[in-house]
Amino acid sequence: MKTASRLIPVLLVCLCLTGCAQLQNQWQQLFRPREAPPPLIPPSATQPTLEQITTAINRNSQNIRNLTSENASIHMPGVLIPLHTRLTFERPKRFRIQGFVSTLSGQEFDFGSNDDIFWLWARRGMGEVWYFRHDLYPTSPVRSAFPIDPEWFLEAIGIIEFKPTDQHIGPNRMADGNWEIISYRQTPSGQFVKRTVIDSKNGWVLRQELYTPQNEQIASAESSDFRIDRGTGIIYARQITVWWQGMDGKMTINLGSPTFNTSTPFAREMFVMPVFEGYRAVDLTSPELMQQRGVIMPTQMPTGPIVPQANIQTVIR
Repeated sequence: MKTASRLIPVLLVCLCLTGCAQLQNQWQQLFRPREAPPPLIPPSATQPTLEQITTAINRNSQNIRNLTSENASIHMPGVLIPLHTRLTFERPKRFRIQGFVSTLSGQEFDFGSNDDIFWLWARRGMGEVWYFRHDLYPTSPVRSAFPIDPEWFLEAIGIIEFKPTDQHIGPNRMADGNWEIISYRQTPSGQFVKRTVIDSKNGWVLRQELYTPQNEQIASAESSDFRIDRGTGIIYARQITVWWQGMDGKMTINLGSPTFNTSTPFAREMFVMPVFEGYRAVDLTSPELMQQRGVIMPTQMPTGPIVPQANIQTVIR
């Protein structure tokens, strides 16, 4: 019995060394005083205009020059244990997400973007690092196999901007009392539709959905656990649940305790596509590769769009 009792502290230490970073983060968050974020839209605006809503959301997002979190986590579909995650973002489209089983283990996945390319690598992948060029992606056939622009991922984690180049319809009052804005985006592949659901009491973005010109849903992002960064006044969602076409299940991202707008720029090397020993770099936007392989990445058709075409037409009227 004495031997067993002595082993318990040792086992606890081993657990903390191999996988308790997430437990420590949750413990810190549990006892950290939480400040309720203020609404983005004044409560007096019971019938806000499209301009009021989009201006408030744009202003909050544009205040985010950069962010980093060393204690984020990602829960992948089919994986029981959330992965310890390091997340970094810097305008305009630089970001990097690195996942580890624990703070002491080897890296499990890495995907990111710099000014020129977007890359995706997973240890249990096909022995390749996939990447594509931003300038070729909009007109590349790979878009049909991997229909998510890196810009969408930034919107999913909260860098949301209603662009003047898009057509926005709304706000439309939904059955649950929240607001809905439909946005039309013209691309080389046709007109995509984005549906944004906004909390009517606070002006926070609760849900985003993306549809193809054929009205097929290809991505969604749900935001919750809203916080305010005391140093900058930025309001952000700490938890985001993401899905895109081809994903078997949903991925949940917890931002942990992010730091916003550091005064020192991130090192340029942070946003350089890494070289992984034993993995070959493959340019998915290469015309020669598309001819050789046909469809590069497997896709899984969704069960059907959440926003029927009739609903979109109703909003237009």
